[in-house]
Amino acid sequence: MDAIISAGGVVKEKGLLSGILAPGTRKAMLELAGKPMIQWELDAVANVDAIDDVIIIGLNPDDGLYCGQKQIHYIPDAGGLIDNFKAGASKVLEIHPDSQRTFWFSSDVPLIRPEMIEWLIGISDQTDHDVYYPIIEQRVMKNRYPESRRTYTRLKDMAVCGGDFGIFKPSVAAGAHPALPKISVARKSVAKQAALVGIWPLLILLTRQMTLLRASKFIRKRLDLDLAFVNCPYAETGMDVDKPFQYEIVQKELETL
Repeated sequence: MDAIISAGGVVKEKGLLSGILAPGTRKAMLELAGKPMIQWELDAVANVDAIDDVIIIGLNPDDGLYCGQKQIHYIPDAGGLIDNFKAGASKVLEIHPDSQRTFWFSSDVPLIRPEMIEWLIGISDQTDHDVYYPIIEQRVMKNRYPESRRTYTRLKDMAVCGGDFGIFKPSVAAGAHPALPKISVARKSVAKQAALVGIWPLLILLTRQMTLLRASKFIRKRLDLDLAFVNCPYAETGMDVDKPFQYEIVQKELETL
């Protein structure tokens, strides 16, 4: 299995991180406790035996990154979430044509650790879905990071937020599955996400009767995408660095390691 790290994000002139990084700088290179943010992730990947090669989207060899004995392949930013998924998956299949699963995560979750990556790989070893997408319960997130200010989706039996990593079949992404652009457009709107699978699921969600199993079934039926939601016990995988206060939380924790 290979790993893809999406690192194409750039700090905007009036962006939330512009006071920490110069506008135009790649967000992945934000220094945290003496290392670029993405390097903390690469350190974790380096210690996962199940990961072979690493594909980084949006950076280049001059950035001086390393990943133990694993080879890093650099590809340019394709310009958008779905295009980057497709480009990364295509590179995986170029390197390993028979690849069945690929690990993916964004470059702004530097608290991720080897055991967290291994946990999701272990789950994907037991079944055969197109996509494994971790979600984190509100109680787990707030117990670990009470000041994280994450946005939560309320389901029937829990409130959840999304993790910033997952596993998918590279053949699905490389072929630009028809569901992926729709999901990309709706990714920041709960209502739009539910509307993708019809008015009935939307009503179920709004009345807080939706469960993860039910959501998976709706997605499979309406979008022909076999997506498995996985309840993740690791709040660190949802502690991304998008705002200055999140930077401070993560910086403080990394300085203790």
